[in-house]
Amino acid sequence: METRDDTELAPSATLGRRERAKAEKRARILAAARALFEERGFERTSMSEVARAADVAEGTVFQYAATKVELLMMVVDALWGAHERATTTPSLSAPAVPGTATAGGETADRIAELISPLVTAMRRWSELATWVAREILFGADMPHRRRVLDHVDRLEGQIAARLQDGRADASGAIGAARDGATRTADEEPGAAAAAGARLIVAGVLAELNRSRQRRIDGEDVDVVLRRLIDLVVAGAGAAR
Repeated sequence: METRDDTELAPSATLGRRERAKAEKRARILAAARALFEERGFERTSMSEVARAADVAEGTVFQYAATKVELLMMVVDALWGAHERATTTPSLSAPAVPGTATAGGETADRIAELISPLVTAMRRWSELATWVAREILFGADMPHRRRVLDHVDRLEGQIAARLQDGRADASGAIGAARDGATRTADEEPGAAAAAGARLIVAGVLAELNRSRQRRIDGEDVDVVLRRLIDLVVAGAGAAR
């Protein structure tokens, strides 16, 4: 999510004059908020400072984001969207092709690649990451938060697709032991993969916050996150 992309910041030339003026103000607010959040952190940045840096009235900032947390989520949405536009991964959500399932270790590697931009961004801006994680997990229902949750849903979908692909490898090892077992009535295909994807994303947010608070007992956070991924991959593979 560190990808820099001006698409979100540059108003389209096809917009009318009024719409273009609004888009330009929004772009200035986004750029000012991002710069101040990165430079000063969330706590030390005020909406009035963002307004001055963007050369707009303070009330204008509130028209685009009702609270400072929503302004942060507006920035996160823009950055995450830029990353998605810059990344071409059409195969991530593609169904598994019979006979091409990856080994558990390779599945974990691919999932680690998917979450690496999130991990990198959250480690780079740890104070901001705490607020972002809190809003994703526990925030109020607000427009910019909903857009960030859409990005989270897409990431979870990509991870679930990888988990679903990898489940085929586990079937041979556990098939004999599970032969004749009856699937529970409420178990849907892909349910284990979807649950595993949610566990990974929520776990990443929680472990990065624990790392910022120095609560990982000296272990490298990358080791902790890889252990989490490996456990979920193994569990999703066994849930047949």
